[in-house]
Amino acid sequence: MAAPHAVEPAYEPLPRPKRNPLSRITASHLLMVLAAVLAFATNVMVLRSQDETRAVVVAAQSIEAGRTLHAIDFAQAEVDVEDELFLTLTPWEQVGALHGMVAARPIEAGGMVVAADVRSPSAPDSLRAISIPVDVEHAVGGNLVSGDRIDLIAVTEDSAGYVLVGAEVLSVPAPGRGSLTGAGGFYLVVAVDAEQALAVAAALRQGQVEIVRSTGSTMAELAP
Repeated sequence: MAAPHAVEPAYEPLPRPKRNPLSRITASHLLMVLAAVLAFATNVMVLRSQDETRAVVVAAQSIEAGRTLHAIDFAQAEVDVEDELFLTLTPWEQVGALHGMVAARPIEAGGMVVAADVRSPSAPDSLRAISIPVDVEHAVGGNLVSGDRIDLIAVTEDSAGYVLVGAEVLSVPAPGRGSLTGAGGFYLVVAVDAEQALAVAAALRQGQVEIVRSTGSTMAELAP
């Protein structure tokens, strides 16, 4: 009698484990996501910065006092300043009004243009410019820049007295480029009227002069 065939046990194959979708994310994917996030954040910051800035007129090059101004003299710059300060500047929308005007004082390249920097060509210009040679030790130690107000004192062996009071410094030529540095041989360019020019010339001829920085102070009375 034949032996019965062995019956193999019936079983169901085990289910294949599900793969976690996150396991497919590689380092390159993470870098791409990070780059996108950074790009978005940068765009938001740029847009916000543009919302907070306003366009104003600046000097495209150094402009000397007395020169007739043209469009090529100006450039546009974005600034983020308080409203009070912005009102003293020249908005870029008004740059066309500067064409044909005259520089009332020197403007450094990149300097923001304010109303006092320009004047009408038909406006009376009674002021002159005079250079005052002075040693650094007799000029506030060199702590002077364009736009400062100064007093000039003439000193002789017997007396001292004011020659100028509150005169505007138009420029402080090189090598200081805006301030006196070094020792001796330097000079200031100062705005004066006709009578003041004569008084300064006489003071320089007669003896020593002293420069007093008077910016922000109450103007002194001229000595009799």
